[in-house]
Amino acid sequence: MALSMQQSKNRIKSIQSTKKITKAMELVSTSKLKRAKDIYFKMTPFEKELQTLMSCVVSNLDNKKNIYFNKNLNSKKKLYIIVTSSLGLCGGYDANIYRFIENKINKDNDDLIIFGLKGIHYFANKGFSIIDKQEELPQFNVKEKITDRIAKIVQSQYENQIYESIYMVYSKYINSLTFEPTQVTLLPLDAKKQKVKMSKELLIEPSKEEVLKELIPFYLNMEIKKYLFEAMLSEQASRRTAMENATDNAYELENQLLLAYNKARQAMITQEISEISGSADALK
Repeated sequence: MALSMQQSKNRIKSIQSTKKITKAMELVSTSKLKRAKDIYFKMTPFEKELQTLMSCVVSNLDNKKNIYFNKNLNSKKKLYIIVTSSLGLCGGYDANIYRFIENKINKDNDDLIIFGLKGIHYFANKGFSIIDKQEELPQFNVKEKITDRIAKIVQSQYENQIYESIYMVYSKYINSLTFEPTQVTLLPLDAKKQKVKMSKELLIEPSKEEVLKELIPFYLNMEIKKYLFEAMLSEQASRRTAMENATDNAYELENQLLLAYNKARQAMITQEISEISGSADALK
């Protein structure tokens, strides 16, 4: 159904107002994305050094006897730490996480720890068991006490053989246009992934087991923080892309409506000219 000239005019004004908002949000998201990239890539070298340190310790351990490298066979429960957003307007960021993980979880058996208000509401409404939650994450400043608390829960629950294995699900950042849901195993540790060949045998005191026990909380804390930062980086990239697409669609729709409005206006002018010409001919 064709719109009247006044309706077209009102819709054009509405779209122009929306376009200003989405463009402003796109610029804000671009700025936040740049800042998130800077923080994440500054953090990466430190995390790699920690991986190297962990590898040095692991290469000197008997992994078969260590609880951190073996599944807890006394339990069939699994724990999933899922990172979602607390704000909207980020495209399919959260929906992709839901689709990726929902069929992997045994609702009657497994437990969840949720980061982000959107995920808390979604999984609570679906009847999943949520044992811990963090509604909002400070942007660009994930406080140590947040990740430390989760790391302690992960370690104690695993040591007490409550869970067979513990996973973290987040959006992996590939580039500014590509980010995909990913599942990583926090515990048990992958001995093959951690183990590296050492040119010389290291002297570790007081003992390899004691050093690993002290290193595990710090390692888990660092890994959780890294995945949280990467998820926030993906969220900002997704929001920037969503706002850019919304702005482009607004431009396209505005041009279509302007064309329709100008056609209707030209038709009205032509009709008025024809009526005036017809009246003048009738008066002769």
